[in-house]
Amino acid sequence: MDNRLIDGFTRHHRRLDDTFAAGRSAAEDGDFARAVEAFRTFREAIERHMGAEETWLFPAYEARHGSDNALTSILRKGHRDLRGFFEEIAEALDQADGDEAVALMGTVGQILQHHDEKEEQEFYPAAAPLVADPGPAITALEA
Repeated sequence: MDNRLIDGFTRHHRRLDDTFAAGRSAAEDGDFARAVEAFRTFREAIERHMGAEETWLFPAYEARHGSDNALTSILRKGHRDLRGFFEEIAEALDQADGDEAVALMGTVGQILQHHDEKEEQEFYPAAAPLVADPGPAITALEA
């Protein structure tokens, strides 16, 4: 099996985690300018990440397992839910509401951990053999 897809997406998860943690740390410190910038960077990167999954990985998996399969249904719902939380975090940061931002980021951190584990342990290994050329998806992570 070509592990470039698994390795590339897993490494990107770690970079996302680091960027998210920097934003949360800044919010905890009350440094809202730094928190807003770190969160903006995180949000742009995670949108590229989810977009790559939704453009290349999910369709490849669903072509084999059907569009109504439980795994991609759960992951797609997770993406929708996360995007809603991202809006709430951005609003809290824009309003310099550190307590709300930190609380939301704590919740999102837990959701991301579980979501990433499901992708890394179940989805990526199952999807990798179904993606003929992982290059475009991996490149999209860094666009």
